[in-house]
Amino acid sequence: MERIDRIKQMEEILDKHTEILKKVEEALDDLEKNQEAYEKLKEYYGSQKFLDDYEKSNEGELPKDLKCGVLSEDAVFDLIGENYQTAIRMLELGTKMVKDH
Repeated sequence: MERIDRIKQMEEILDKHTEILKKVEEALDDLEKNQEAYEKLKEYYGSQKFLDDYEKSNEGELPKDLKCGVLSEDAVFDLIGENYQTAIRMLELGTKMVKDH
């Protein structure tokens, strides 16, 4: 019975890890495809155009129904930080995975 339980447990690990890797690959594909757009956002955030848009927003010159979270004080800044922390985490996990291989 011990052998059967062990095989079942290992099969569950195999199935779960296979599914996780599939999801990670899909997420990495999406991240890679969006990287150019992300760089465009970062460039905008540090530009005069952003400052002009921010000013016009504060002056009430933009339509009330315009979604403009990108002009908030923190949204893009926080995203840049999250992107950086995710990159660090991917490097650390990737390094561990390679070393444990």
